[in-house]
Amino acid sequence: HPNSFQGDGKLVDGSFINPVLSMALEDAFSNPSELMEASVKSNWMNSNHDEEHHPTLLPKGVYATQLLTPSGVSHIRTLLDMATTSGIPTRRPNGMNRHGIILDPNVDGAVPVKALLNLVEEELNNRVVRPVGRMLFPDRVGCEDDLSYFAFTIRYDGSEDDDNDNDDNDESSTSKRDVKLKEHRDASIVTLNINLNLPEEGYTGSEVYFRDFPSADDDSTDSSVPENNYEWDVISPGDDENGGTVQFSPGMAIIHLGAHRHGSLPISLSADSDKNSSSKRYNLVIWLFGEDGDVRIAPYEKEDQMTVAERWRGCNHTQEVFAFN
Repeated sequence: HPNSFQGDGKLVDGSFINPVLSMALEDAFSNPSELMEASVKSNWMNSNHDEEHHPTLLPKGVYATQLLTPSGVSHIRTLLDMATTSGIPTRRPNGMNRHGIILDPNVDGAVPVKALLNLVEEELNNRVVRPVGRMLFPDRVGCEDDLSYFAFTIRYDGSEDDDNDNDDNDESSTSKRDVKLKEHRDASIVTLNINLNLPEEGYTGSEVYFRDFPSADDDSTDSSVPENNYEWDVISPGDDENGGTVQFSPGMAIIHLGAHRHGSLPISLSADSDKNSSSKRYNLVIWLFGEDGDVRIAPYEKEDQMTVAERWRGCNHTQEVFAFN
């Protein structure tokens, strides 16, 4: 949606992030308080909803929201399509995903497109994932733990036009399709994972599954319910007591600790597609971590955790107060 963004990728008219969440974030930056944080948190569904309000549960420690509007998804996809067809040499985004691109100005084989980098750094890192990660995981994220990032896209392909399914014994061919993702931990303190499918791009499967929440001493509960009209599918937990799977929908984002073990189930054609259809899942993933890739594991004691003001304005209270218009 070209009228929604400036040439450098910055937001112009508020159509990038879903408006309810956008307003709550802006209020929290302008006036950090427990009340403002509660308003932001009400937009993130987590694992302990009252079944009267929502019959299925997200895995413990995994939070979801409708982050992007349709025009926001469309704009990011346009930028990504421009980048991938530009002829810029790229490399696989990580050791597990074959298909996607790295978004970084300083990494060999990454895509240094200014509009994409500004979007990730200013609109997503500074205004969403960093403060929200600090708020949702106050005992895990400290002042210096989330100041660096690694951003990349991934693409899972369920089409049946060839026999290039994932072969666990052959990782050499970059032409093979990514169909699933083995269970793993991320090299991050916090991970944000955003679905970039357009509404008409259907597929089946490809749920993200999570094992038990990686904490022995966190028994907190939260019965808040999202205050918007967006809907997504959450599949009932599996064998692990606090684990489960999540099905993405266009523009939906999940946030979780990097240490939370997870993977992706196989993708396939949607039920109403023929075998020649393209059935793909597109996502943008952002990892936050400390200087030199440091990832803290040990939780913080209550007295050492960041204050509300520090979560939104930085530990020296010098962070810019962001506005969304």
